[in-house]
Amino acid sequence: MTRLNTTRFALSVLLAGTALAAVVPAQAQPMMGEMGVHHDEGRMHERMTKHWEKRQTELKAKLHLTTAQEPAWNAFVQSMKMPAKPLMQPLDREAMAKLSTPERMEKMNSVHEANLAAMQAHVKQRSEATRTFYNQLTAEQQKVFDAETLPEHSRWKGKRD
Repeated sequence: MTRLNTTRFALSVLLAGTALAAVVPAQAQPMMGEMGVHHDEGRMHERMTKHWEKRQTELKAKLHLTTAQEPAWNAFVQSMKMPAKPLMQPLDREAMAKLSTPERMEKMNSVHEANLAAMQAHVKQRSEATRTFYNQLTAEQQKVFDAETLPEHSRWKGKRD
């Protein structure tokens, strides 16, 4: 009798565990969307724009720009704005499904090359805008600009504001 009860208990625990394992991923799915698996492009673009604007305001205050430097600042900020539309061309999945594997690979390669060219042009344009503005700054302002425009991860190693 005890052995039969132990077997039933083990079987019921196994079934309960299996049922729980099946339910947990279904419950976790909405949360995964919040973590970026199915993110809202518009909301993310809005958040990034607000963050960028905040950083630009802080940078401008720290640079203590002169009236003569204001036009250069405005040109810099305008050229550094995030594009309204994404640089990347999305793949048309329905059209891709109709292609053979070699045709699909060729199409993916051409889209990748177009995306890469768009990204390179964007980076070049931003680099030129930065150089133009940077050359308008005094040596002291350049030091502030250098420190404030380090990538976020680089500032983790040093002193934080």
